[in-house]
Amino acid sequence: MKTLSTCFVATFTASFTLGFQAVAAEEQAMVHPSTTPEVRLASWWFNRHAEKIAEIEKSNNPKDERKIELLMVGDSITNNFDKKGPGEPVWKKHFAPLNALNLGFGGDRTNHVLWRLDHLPKIKPAPLAASLMIGTNNICWGSDKPKQAAEGVQEITQKLNAMYPEMKILVLGVFPRREQPNHPHRKQIIELNSYLPDLLKDIPNVSFMDIGAEFLDEKGVLSREMMPDTTHPSEKAHEIWAQSIIPKLKEMMGK
Repeated sequence: MKTLSTCFVATFTASFTLGFQAVAAEEQAMVHPSTTPEVRLASWWFNRHAEKIAEIEKSNNPKDERKIELLMVGDSITNNFDKKGPGEPVWKKHFAPLNALNLGFGGDRTNHVLWRLDHLPKIKPAPLAASLMIGTNNICWGSDKPKQAAEGVQEITQKLNAMYPEMKILVLGVFPRREQPNHPHRKQIIELNSYLPDLLKDIPNVSFMDIGAEFLDEKGVLSREMMPDTTHPSEKAHEIWAQSIIPKLKEMMGK
């Protein structure tokens, strides 16, 4: 016959084991491609990354008057603010005066952004603010689940905060894509964005905005005027984007 103490030990051991397994399972759920830094083996990608390193090195030079004060982090949608992109005039008008650095890379997922941030020189002095919009490539063309992609956004935000603890961070909900509101891609993006407020709420100096509705008509349709390929903003949409966030960014930067 088992003694009372033997039963207690067995019960305690079983409870501890189940608790440990639950914690391990939760930790394992957070470790997936969206949250794991990954390099892209493409020459253009390394060339662009090297250009960004050079821009930071130039800014860090005490003799250079232009200091980087704003980071714009993302994928091709942010990349298109660059030269020859549809957002270039908007960048010159709104973001260049804020001394912004474009860290948008076409095709990037959250894991690629994590790698890039790990392999950049420290910016001195620290930027005042950062804007982050990433995750659409994880889900719409990738194999990640919306919750996993959202956890990737969380991981990037935590990394930015660790890199520059005083920097304010504006995280944007992933923009809508595809013309009709019932398209599977649209539904995945809505789900991804729904997780972000809770995932970001405990990270210091972080604000969340979802401006996706600004690109849609009253029926939720995404017109070709806004995004010609139903994914990448036109110049008009870039202007809407800028006007939606510039006041908040200026507030964050004390401008």
